[in-house]
Amino acid sequence: MSGKPGRNERHAATARKKEQRLNAGVERVEQIAAPPLGLTINWKDGRIASLHLRRAEGPRLDKDASETARALQAALSRLAKGQCADFPELPLDWDQLPPFTRQVLSALLGQVGHGKTVTYGELARLSGHAGKARAVGQAMARNPWPLVVPCHRVLGSTGALTGYTNPHGLPLKELLLQMESGQARG
Repeated sequence: MSGKPGRNERHAATARKKEQRLNAGVERVEQIAAPPLGLTINWKDGRIASLHLRRAEGPRLDKDASETARALQAALSRLAKGQCADFPELPLDWDQLPPFTRQVLSALLGQVGHGKTVTYGELARLSGHAGKARAVGQAMARNPWPLVVPCHRVLGSTGALTGYTNPHGLPLKELLLQMESGQARG
Protein backbone atom coordinates (compact mmCIF):
# COMPACT_ATOMS: atom_id res chain seq x y z
CA MET A 1 0.00 0.00 0.00
CA SER A 2 1.35 3.42 -0.95
CA GLY A 3 -0.13 5.31 2.00
CA LYS A 4 -1.69 7.83 -0.39
CA PRO A 5 -5.40 8.46 0.06
CA GLY A 6 -7.64 6.87 -2.54
CA ARG A 7 -9.94 8.77 -4.88
CA ASN A 8 -12.98 8.39 -2.60
CA GLU A 9 -11.03 9.61 0.43
CA ARG A 10 -9.73 12.64 -1.48
CA HIS A 11 -13.25 13.34 -2.76
CA ALA A 12 -14.69 13.19 0.78
CA ALA A 13 -11.92 15.45 2.12
CA THR A 14 -12.60 18.01 -0.63
CA ALA A 15 -16.33 17.93 0.17
CA ARG A 16 -15.61 18.45 3.89
CA LYS A 17 -13.37 21.45 3.16
CA LYS A 18 -16.05 22.97 0.93
CA GLU A 19 -18.69 22.50 3.63
CA GLN A 20 -16.44 24.11 6.27
CA ARG A 21 -15.79 27.10 3.99
CA LEU A 22 -19.48 27.55 3.23
CA ASN A 23 -20.48 27.25 6.91
CA ALA A 24 -18.25 30.13 8.06
CA GLY A 25 -20.38 32.79 9.74
CA VAL A 26 -23.68 30.88 9.47
CA GLU A 27 -26.31 32.30 11.84
CA ARG A 28 -29.16 29.80 11.51
CA VAL A 29 -29.44 26.25 10.24
CA GLU A 30 -32.59 24.44 9.13
CA GLN A 31 -32.93 20.79 8.13
CA ILE A 32 -35.57 19.51 5.73
CA ALA A 33 -36.11 16.17 4.04
CA ALA A 34 -38.40 14.47 1.57
CA PRO A 35 -36.87 11.04 0.95
CA PRO A 36 -34.68 10.22 -0.75
CA LEU A 37 -33.30 13.78 -0.46
CA GLY A 38 -32.59 16.17 2.36
CA LEU A 39 -31.24 19.70 2.54
CA THR A 40 -29.48 21.68 5.21
CA ILE A 41 -30.18 25.39 4.80
CA ASN A 42 -27.51 27.73 6.17
CA TRP A 43 -28.67 31.31 6.73
CA LYS A 44 -26.50 34.41 7.03
CA ASP A 45 -27.78 38.00 7.14
CA GLY A 46 -31.27 36.92 6.10
CA ARG A 47 -30.07 35.17 2.96
CA ILE A 48 -29.21 31.57 2.13
CA ALA A 49 -25.43 31.29 2.34
CA SER A 50 -25.39 27.62 1.38
CA LEU A 51 -27.38 24.44 0.98
CA HIS A 52 -26.02 20.97 1.69
CA LEU A 53 -27.69 18.19 -0.25
CA ARG A 54 -27.76 14.69 1.23
CA ARG A 55 -29.59 11.39 1.11
CA ALA A 56 -32.43 11.14 3.62
CA GLU A 57 -34.30 8.13 4.99
CA GLY A 58 -37.34 9.89 6.43
CA PRO A 59 -39.26 13.15 6.03
CA ARG A 60 -38.29 16.14 8.13
CA LEU A 61 -39.69 19.62 8.64
CA ASP A 62 -39.33 21.36 11.99
CA LYS A 63 -42.41 22.96 13.58
CA ASP A 64 -40.73 26.37 13.55
CA ALA A 65 -39.45 26.02 9.97
CA SER A 66 -39.24 29.19 7.93
CA GLU A 67 -41.54 29.80 4.98
CA THR A 68 -38.51 29.23 2.74
CA ALA A 69 -37.80 25.85 4.35
CA ARG A 70 -41.44 24.84 3.90
CA ALA A 71 -41.34 25.83 0.21
CA LEU A 72 -38.08 23.92 -0.32
CA GLN A 73 -39.49 20.84 1.41
CA ALA A 74 -42.55 20.95 -0.87
CA ALA A 75 -40.25 21.21 -3.90
CA LEU A 76 -38.22 18.20 -2.69
CA SER A 77 -41.48 16.25 -2.28
CA ARG A 78 -42.49 17.05 -5.86
CA LEU A 79 -39.09 15.97 -7.15
CA ALA A 80 -39.30 12.71 -5.15
CA LYS A 81 -42.60 11.99 -6.94
CA GLY A 82 -40.95 12.46 -10.34
CA GLN A 83 -42.48 15.89 -10.85
CA CYS A 84 -40.76 19.18 -11.63
CA ALA A 85 -39.41 20.55 -8.34
CA ASP A 86 -40.28 24.12 -9.41
CA PHE A 87 -38.13 25.72 -6.74
CA PRO A 88 -39.44 29.04 -5.42
CA GLU A 89 -37.47 32.24 -5.81
CA LEU A 90 -35.02 32.13 -2.92
CA PRO A 91 -32.97 34.77 -1.09
CA LEU A 92 -29.61 33.38 -2.23
CA ASP A 93 -26.48 35.28 -1.18
CA TRP A 94 -25.06 35.89 -4.67
CA ASP A 95 -22.75 38.63 -3.31
CA GLN A 96 -20.45 36.02 -1.74
CA LEU A 97 -19.44 34.73 -5.18
CA PRO A 98 -16.69 36.00 -7.48
CA PRO A 99 -18.06 37.54 -10.72
CA PHE A 100 -17.09 34.59 -12.96
CA THR A 101 -18.77 32.03 -10.69
CA ARG A 102 -21.85 34.25 -10.37
CA GLN A 103 -22.14 34.55 -14.17
CA VAL A 104 -21.78 30.81 -14.73
CA LEU A 105 -24.24 29.82 -11.98
CA SER A 106 -26.74 32.46 -13.14
CA ALA A 107 -26.56 31.12 -16.71
CA LEU A 108 -27.07 27.57 -15.45
CA LEU A 109 -30.05 28.56 -13.31
CA GLY A 110 -31.66 30.65 -16.03
CA GLN A 111 -30.99 28.57 -19.14
CA VAL A 112 -30.83 24.86 -18.25
CA GLY A 113 -34.30 23.77 -17.19
CA HIS A 114 -35.71 20.73 -15.43
CA GLY A 115 -34.84 17.47 -17.18
CA LYS A 116 -32.24 19.12 -19.44
CA THR A 117 -28.47 18.74 -19.38
CA VAL A 118 -25.56 20.75 -20.74
CA THR A 119 -21.82 20.12 -21.07
CA TYR A 120 -19.21 22.23 -19.32
CA GLY A 121 -18.24 23.66 -22.72
CA GLU A 122 -21.84 24.51 -23.61
CA LEU A 123 -22.32 26.21 -20.25
CA ALA A 124 -19.12 28.18 -20.84
CA ARG A 125 -20.65 29.50 -24.08
CA LEU A 126 -24.05 30.17 -22.46
CA SER A 127 -22.38 32.22 -19.74
CA GLY A 128 -20.30 34.26 -22.18
CA HIS A 129 -17.03 32.43 -21.52
CA ALA A 130 -16.55 30.21 -24.57
CA GLY A 131 -13.49 27.97 -24.32
CA LYS A 132 -13.39 28.01 -20.52
CA ALA A 133 -14.93 24.61 -19.79
CA ARG A 134 -12.41 23.81 -17.04
CA ALA A 135 -13.05 27.12 -15.29
CA VAL A 136 -16.78 26.36 -15.51
CA GLY A 137 -16.06 23.02 -13.81
CA GLN A 138 -14.36 24.89 -10.97
CA ALA A 139 -17.38 27.21 -10.69
CA MET A 140 -19.64 24.14 -10.42
CA ALA A 141 -17.42 22.79 -7.61
CA ARG A 142 -17.93 26.10 -5.76
CA ASN A 143 -21.73 26.13 -6.15
CA PRO A 144 -23.07 26.85 -2.65
CA TRP A 145 -26.65 25.88 -3.58
CA PRO A 146 -26.67 22.40 -5.16
CA LEU A 147 -29.97 21.17 -6.56
CA VAL A 148 -31.48 24.68 -6.53
CA VAL A 149 -28.69 25.92 -8.81
CA PRO A 150 -28.60 22.61 -10.70
CA CYS A 151 -24.91 21.78 -11.12
CA HIS A 152 -25.94 18.11 -11.39
CA ARG A 153 -27.21 18.93 -14.91
CA VAL A 154 -23.69 19.68 -16.16
CA LEU A 155 -21.94 16.78 -17.93
CA GLY A 156 -18.57 16.06 -19.46
CA SER A 157 -17.95 16.76 -23.15
CA THR A 158 -18.94 13.19 -24.06
CA GLY A 159 -22.13 13.35 -22.00
CA ALA A 160 -20.52 11.35 -19.18
CA LEU A 161 -21.30 11.99 -15.52
CA THR A 162 -18.25 13.77 -14.14
CA GLY A 163 -17.13 16.07 -11.37
CA TYR A 164 -19.81 16.10 -8.65
CA THR A 165 -18.26 17.31 -5.38
CA ASN A 166 -21.15 16.29 -3.13
CA PRO A 167 -20.04 13.77 -0.47
CA HIS A 168 -22.40 11.22 -2.07
CA GLY A 169 -20.62 11.73 -5.40
CA LEU A 170 -21.65 10.62 -8.86
CA PRO A 171 -24.32 8.13 -7.67
CA LEU A 172 -26.29 11.09 -6.25
CA LYS A 173 -25.80 13.09 -9.46
CA GLU A 174 -27.14 10.12 -11.42
CA LEU A 175 -30.12 9.78 -9.06
CA LEU A 176 -30.97 13.48 -9.42
CA LEU A 177 -30.91 13.24 -13.21
CA GLN A 178 -33.07 10.10 -13.09
CA MET A 179 -35.54 11.80 -10.74
CA GLU A 180 -35.81 14.80 -13.04
CA SER A 181 -36.42 12.55 -16.03
CA GLY A 182 -39.07 10.58 -14.13
CA GLN A 183 -37.00 7.36 -14.22
CA ALA A 184 -36.39 7.04 -10.48
CA ARG A 185 -38.41 7.12 -7.31
CA GLY A 186 -35.46 7.28 -4.88
